[in-house]
Amino acid sequence: MPVSEVHHVAMTVSDVDRAADFYEKALGYRRTLRSDVGGPGIEVSLGLPPGTTGKVQYMQGPSKIGQLELIEWNGTKTRTATGGHLELGTFLLSFEVPVEEIGDLHRKMTELGAECLGEPNRVLLENYGYITAFAARDLDGNLLEFVSLPSREEILAYRNGTAN
Repeated sequence: MPVSEVHHVAMTVSDVDRAADFYEKALGYRRTLRSDVGGPGIEVSLGLPPGTTGKVQYMQGPSKIGQLELIEWNGTKTRTATGGHLELGTFLLSFEVPVEEIGDLHRKMTELGAECLGEPNRVLLENYGYITAFAARDLDGNLLEFVSLPSREEILAYRNGTAN
């Protein structure tokens, strides 16, 4: 039995409302389900310590596939990893953006207080073609990538040696 696409990615955030505001303004995602979580059922299913509670806000993009679940757990928040390339676990979240909008998104991310790690950059990927991408850290330091991908026709043209 094949598994479907990713339903959602859960990210621990320091302030669920601040994070939701950021993703709403930066990506145009909309808020969907808002809930308080806790109790024995969630503790067992997620392997959480007894008494763990939190606030959850789901954020949904235009395709309604691959939502973000922002979670503000009770207790003191700490960052033990910054998503470095040798750190085991999630490295980054990647979002596809039309190439004609990537510059505007870079400016918007900067205006909203995200740490952009560089300007949008055109990069050649072997056996694929050119992408345009940049990375930024959200307000809690999570690494986000924004990428414009070539069309299927552009990929085939590159592979056939007929690309411009």
